Amino acid sequence: MSEGAARWWGPEVLDRGRWGALVEPLLERLVVARDRGRLPHALLLVGPPGLGRELAAVEAAALTVCGEALLPWAESPCADRVRRGLHPDVVAMMPDGRAHTIKIDPLREELVEVVGSRPYEGRRRVWILDGVEEERLPKASGNAILKTLEEPPGHALFLLLAANPDAVLPTIRSRCQRLSLPGVVAVARRCLDDARLPELAASALAGADLEAVAAAVRGALEAGLAGDPERLLLLVHALPDEVPSFAAAAAVAAEMAAEREAGDAGEELARLAVALLERERRGRALNLNPRTQMVSCLMTWFRELK
Repeated sequence: MSEGAARWWGPEVLDRGRWGALVEPLLERLVVARDRGRLPHALLLVGPPGLGRELAAVEAAALTVCGEALLPWAESPCADRVRRGLHPDVVAMMPDGRAHTIKIDPLREELVEVVGSRPYEGRRRVWILDGVEEERLPKASGNAILKTLEEPPGHALFLLLAANPDAVLPTIRSRCQRLSLPGVVAVARRCLDDARLPELAASALAGADLEAVAAAVRGALEAGLAGDPERLLLLVHALPDEVPSFAAAAAVAAEMAAEREAGDAGEELARLAVALLERERRGRALNLNPRTQMVSCLMTWFRELK
């Protein structure tokens, strides 16, 4: 994220239709804790970035700040402003600048120095820190908020997001209650469900060699993960016309993600599966060339690989 960039998430990240089923069990737990007066002051939400954890944080903020938000997904003017990033009692702090870190000065100015102030409108104030692994929240920045996390005012709630809790400073981790979102296996299974498997089955009945298709896709994705984009570029020409290429590629990417849950590669493959399905839907709606759209999607994924 560059200097001066907007500090909120886009609609694709906060898409309830895509991530709601994965997020809802966590939100229901938070409602029970809130109603019993047992909601912790700091939560470490663990899950892959861009695959539901941001939606969970925003909806948790709405449930905390808005008095009329009694259940998950409640609709109200207050909740709508929270979801759009416009509520004064909800602040998102994201990695910024060339180093892509949460810097110490904004933490002091927008959290530490103002945390004692009462909520402007809502029941509580919420701070969301998007990515608190040490590479994104360096030790100096983490130390700046330790006392606040240790002795917070009663109206403050901190939602800290991380993909790898072991990479979070122990001093930060120990001051939060951990809640885990579904990992890439669950996301991959969801993608497999959405990948229009009936079309793939119809292709198989029509005589298409899906094993060869899967092998071609797998080889191209493996090459992409290894830093070689050539096979990705050629993939669309390697797939038979009778096979729905987006569905096939998404299904293989999801299957590979499920095999690699523990690492970054699993997260990237799950993200690709989602992106392929979304790009196909958009391309169909706009009548865009599917081969061009698939190449574009694969190359965007390759450029954004960690």
